[in-house]
Amino acid sequence: MKLQRIAIAVTSLALLLGSAYEPASAANRSAASSAAAASNATQSQKNIKAQVDAVALKKKNPGEIYYVYVNDKKYNPGGYAYQAFSYGLPFKNYEQYVQKAESLKPPFLQLPQAPEGFKFNSAYIGAYKPNPKTIEGQKLSKQVVAEGKASGKQVYIKKVTDKRLNVSLTYKENSSTPSGQAFLAITAEPAGTLDPTIEYVPALAEPEKLEVEGQELTYKTGDALVYKTANSPAINSSQGAHYLEWVDSRTQISYTIYLSGGDTKKEALVGVAEQIITGQ
Repeated sequence: MKLQRIAIAVTSLALLLGSAYEPASAANRSAASSAAAASNATQSQKNIKAQVDAVALKKKNPGEIYYVYVNDKKYNPGGYAYQAFSYGLPFKNYEQYVQKAESLKPPFLQLPQAPEGFKFNSAYIGAYKPNPKTIEGQKLSKQVVAEGKASGKQVYIKKVTDKRLNVSLTYKENSSTPSGQAFLAITAEPAGTLDPTIEYVPALAEPEKLEVEGQELTYKTGDALVYKTANSPAINSSQGAHYLEWVDSRTQISYTIYLSGGDTKKEALVGVAEQIITGQ
């Protein structure tokens, strides 16, 4: 009987210890599982980034554009974003840019004289990618996303060839002012037709309309760049910026002059526009 009581006690102790260790074992398994899942997720993100980086670094020929769509909720939360990588030529010398532009025939953008008080900074000739605000851009955007989702691939790549080009010039102010050093950027690209179905948040003020050398221009600054809805505070992502925009009625090329910082005034931007318009 004594041996029987000892056996029962040992068995009870074993059961007690087993039940005590069981939750700890389950917790350990859960922690290990979570760690493994986190590790797999991290590795997945690294694999995605590696594939996207490979496309970005790939040598591209003139006119080549690679649209990349990622089927991953963490990398692409909304499911509607994609990236575009294209052929492009950067320049740090204005004369070299002009020489190359004469052979490639991008939209006209030349300033024989740098804007007063500014020096040339850079130029760029690249493949034209339709503006998402245009009908063509909206169609392309929907196509890339739809094809990407339907492909079943984690990283979907769509190669497009387009002979159209865009071009940009940038200038920096020679010296800083109390308002900082001014930066001037000018872009030229084929004009598209704005998609009438897109609704835009209105600005607090209407842009100013100008006429320069027979072309109609739009000038925006201050409240014309501040947007507000009934349910949100005023938003100004272009504090202190100036925009001068137009579509050349002769060539259907869209031009944008952007200025930030410094004390440069509207008249200086109009002078830049005159150079571009009369230089063609």
